[in-house]
Amino acid sequence: MALTLSTHDFAQRLSGAFSFPCTILGNRQRRTWERLISHIKSSTSTSEFDKAAAYAEGYAQALVDSDQIEISIARDLLIIETVDAWRCARTYTNTSTNLRYPEKP
Repeated sequence: MALTLSTHDFAQRLSGAFSFPCTILGNRQRRTWERLISHIKSSTSTSEFDKAAAYAEGYAQALVDSDQIEISIARDLLIIETVDAWRCARTYTNTSTNLRYPEKP
């Protein structure tokens, strides 16, 4: 089922991409991730959006590289798919994103 998602829906998908532990470090990482998503949401141009999305993708990769979170192809694909669909929706407002909500395990 193809969905045309709102900015809020895209942000919710990205917010749920990670499970941060309930620790001081986990809370700090979650707040950083939420700030990065907020920058994506508030971008007013394609270049601002691309920059904010690159920071978010880079942060996710840094968490993996520093062994703070495990490698997850499914999570990485969710982030890439969501950012790409969001970019399409911002650039071509009449285009369906064909983005599906992930199935529950």
